[in-house]
Amino acid sequence: MPRDIVSIYRTRLAREKGTVKKDWGGRLSIALTYPNYYRLGMSNLGFQVVYNILNQRSDVVAERVFLPEGQEMSLYLRSGKSLMSLESQAPLQKFDIVAFSLSFENDYPNILKILEMGKIPL
Repeated sequence: MPRDIVSIYRTRLAREKGTVKKDWGGRLSIALTYPNYYRLGMSNLGFQVVYNILNQRSDVVAERVFLPEGQEMSLYLRSGKSLMSLESQAPLQKFDIVAFSLSFENDYPNILKILEMGKIPL
């Protein structure tokens, strides 16, 4: 069982197909954020399409961010670390743009939780 957030993310990435990893050098960085759990965001076709379209651009690097759950949430709360992207584990506040993909009104409150966990002031 992974004992840190980075291990959880690396395990998750190892099971994926279609992950895009790019060097940030000189590119516009976008945190494409789904304001719910990983399993829900990754089952959303629209979210996946936007992720791929953004990463087809040579001047953009888009990385995914999700609301943590379970052990992952406990690790974040215990450590006080800023919410990180899946691909490079970069802190949310390091991105040029934080974009949200919303499918349900019930996810609106999670936007505030994500911004707070990402240490982005309102």
